[in-house]
Amino acid sequence: MQRSGALSGVVGRAKRWLAQRVRRVRPSQGVSRQSTGRHHDKPLVVLVTSRFPYGSAEQFIVAELPHWTGRGIDMVVLPEKNDAPNVQPRDLPAGVTLDTRLLRKWGSQKGRALSVLDALTSGVFWREIRDLANLGRLNRSRFVFALRSCAQITMVRRSLAELSREHGGIDLVYTYWLAVSTVGAALAKKQGAVRRVASRAHNADIYEDRHPLRHHPAVRQIVDEVDLLAPIAADGAEFCVDRYGFDENRVVVSRLGVDIPSREEWCRPSPDGVFTVFSVSTMTPFKRLDLLIDSLADLSQRCGSTTLRWVHAGEGRLHDELAARVSEKLQPRGIEVEWLGQLGHDELFTWYRTHQADVLVNTSSSEGIPVSMMEAMVRGVPVIGTDVGGVREILPPDWLMPSDPSASEVAEFIAARMDDAKSDRTRQEVARLVAEKYDADHNFDVFVDRMVTVAQA
Repeated sequence: MQRSGALSGVVGRAKRWLAQRVRRVRPSQGVSRQSTGRHHDKPLVVLVTSRFPYGSAEQFIVAELPHWTGRGIDMVVLPEKNDAPNVQPRDLPAGVTLDTRLLRKWGSQKGRALSVLDALTSGVFWREIRDLANLGRLNRSRFVFALRSCAQITMVRRSLAELSREHGGIDLVYTYWLAVSTVGAALAKKQGAVRRVASRAHNADIYEDRHPLRHHPAVRQIVDEVDLLAPIAADGAEFCVDRYGFDENRVVVSRLGVDIPSREEWCRPSPDGVFTVFSVSTMTPFKRLDLLIDSLADLSQRCGSTTLRWVHAGEGRLHDELAARVSEKLQPRGIEVEWLGQLGHDELFTWYRTHQADVLVNTSSSEGIPVSMMEAMVRGVPVIGTDVGGVREILPPDWLMPSDPSASEVAEFIAARMDDAKSDRTRQEVARLVAEKYDADHNFDVFVDRMVTVAQA
């Protein structure tokens, strides 16, 4: 790839500065392999999160943590950020403690500046620049993105080194996302501060087209240091092996799951003469809600006298644009539309119990294993989805659309399944599929068993 003159100058000056400075800088302020004498009897696991226990995201961690109790380990939760400083953090189970040093460092201007300098004197940054150039992706924006990412990486590495010194070593760093924290943990492992590294991997943290600037920073450098990679879908596992070079023997699909409700919690179908399409998603380009709107406009022409309803749960930056499209495409055709806004888990489950839906439709261009599909199906609502990511792992083949359908194809697909969607047989079958494969209690127990084994190895 041909570099611009300005970018070449930046790289050249930085490399010359690095060559002069590297002789005067100590290689690392991490812990040496000889300095990790044990201060605790139980294995220590450090869980690095994006924000948990702050805010309301990463809700699956709330469900997972109780499965770690009684396992004979100590756990420290190390969040990267806190976007809700005035809100109390969520409660942690007994035996799980919170450490805020990482978020305090990233919230400090001095901490960020020192991490940038640290990144410029680290091999990980220059290897990343080399990899970007070799992949034909190096430009000014990615140079800056790489520097910011590597600053975060060095901050994670230093925080883990400090924790290791204080606790006499870390047996396992478990990063909830395959992200910069995983790279920081891998570097800490290389320095002897950490014995093992494991990470979950979901969707946006796997597929590069979902990353800022369509590039996953530094992950290719640390594939040999990750002892266990746990993607939530087989498609993600295959992608990590093929794209980044992870050892397939260290990659194990570890599905999430949902609580299995009683039949009284199920959602009922609409009465005869009414067909209700439900959708749950953020309002972002990847979710292609514009395609769903156009499809419903087409579907209304195929429904005869049936009243067509669309109910959507979720918010996002495309709200106004989508609302204008509804006014243009759906309201003139007499389609009833209801926006529920952003619902919490309990609110969503209450809606299912107290309202009617015939099918959930997902038109996304990219997915991992959509939890919204599991939550609908386990409550008796059939799901129609595009064949992207791990969607084919959860949907019956007859309910799987092509990955990039047209609006008329989506409309035709829904129309052909309107009767089946209301049948009790179909609704019982989709609930059974999820209960057998995505029981949260079972899946979390299996996952934590595997992680504890890694920590104790």
